[in-house]
Amino acid sequence: MDFYVVDTETTGFNPERNDVIEVAVLQVMDTNDNKFLVKKKFQTYVNPQYPLPPEIVEFNQKNQTGITDEVLAKAPYAYQAANMLYDFIGDYPLIVGHNFAKFDAKFIDKLYNRAGLLFNCRIIDTLNLSRELIPNGSHKLGDLFEKTAKRHSGDTPKFHSALADCYATLDLLEYLSELKRVSMK
Repeated sequence: MDFYVVDTETTGFNPERNDVIEVAVLQVMDTNDNKFLVKKKFQTYVNPQYPLPPEIVEFNQKNQTGITDEVLAKAPYAYQAANMLYDFIGDYPLIVGHNFAKFDAKFIDKLYNRAGLLFNCRIIDTLNLSRELIPNGSHKLGDLFEKTAKRHSGDTPKFHSALADCYATLDLLEYLSELKRVSMK
């Protein structure tokens, strides 16, 4: 059974006022030996139809995300991106993400609503899992990533890019599944 590692980049932290500007997904197969195989990937920018807030422009420049108003102006609109995402992950997928349940899921739900779609999924949140398995220390993706074998993302991923964050999350999931076997079925 496949699962999907998902990450978003947004115009801010509040799903009521802010929007998705990038979404990425890895379709992954569990090989049943705590190693995962990426089968396909999906990534798209999303045109929010308004200029990026100054703090997001500054953040994107500082972190070299490549997300600019010019890039987003050429991107699909929310309803188009939602349909593309739905076509990739299907109905009721198993989603893995870091802080997905409290953050990304709300933004994807909003994105889907704009297209008249319903976002139903099962979730494994690596933030919650890491808090359970590694009770002390930072639970930020970048900090936890340093503990991993870096098998999927390489040594220096470009964090705050949705696709790079997906690969880092997959590396983290492999690490956590070695600590405690996580069933992806």
